[in-house]
Amino acid sequence: MRNRRQEILSKAREMFSQRSFHAVSLEDITRSLGMGKSTMYHYFATKHELWTEVVKDTVAGLYRFVLTHVTADESYDTQIFQLVSSILTYFETNRDGFLLLLRERMDFLDLEDIREQLDTQFWAEYDRFMDYFRTTIEAGQEAGSFAPVDPTVILASIFGTINAAALSTVVNTPEKNLTDLIDGCYEVIMGGIFAPKSASEKR
Repeated sequence: MRNRRQEILSKAREMFSQRSFHAVSLEDITRSLGMGKSTMYHYFATKHELWTEVVKDTVAGLYRFVLTHVTADESYDTQIFQLVSSILTYFETNRDGFLLLLRERMDFLDLEDIREQLDTQFWAEYDRFMDYFRTTIEAGQEAGSFAPVDPTVILASIFGTINAAALSTVVNTPEKNLTDLIDGCYEVIMGGIFAPKSASEKR
């Protein structure tokens, strides 16, 4: 039974990532699976319910993967590298999930009513995940490793760089592995876009 449920979630994730929430119906998903409507309704009564479970399943998978690949006793810059690496590695093997989460964040989809359906456990997991890395940033700032700016800005820079680079690759060069972006994203996040000055330039 669980395998059938996961099969539905996987197909829904694929279809929602390709055509957005509004363009996909439950009938589309059941038809693509060769499944009767009654079987679908046994697991998910509405499209909203299915979409919500797909988002929760995707995010939970991302959080688990990242948190098992970031080592708290490593240096702060190493932890940021591990964060960048684990996110891009996860999305490389879950590209549908990556596109789904980007679509969910686009305001023009007007999915506020669905976001409200995400339960307190989902938001609690989100808060724990973000607090973990906010604490890492704050500790790194105290140690002088990171710029003394609002940690929210640093986190936005990290996730924004990863998402923008990954989206550009998925859309423009889909044959390229997202893991090929790890070093470049890390370098830009940690050092900015300016090339290091030579000794003569610094004088």
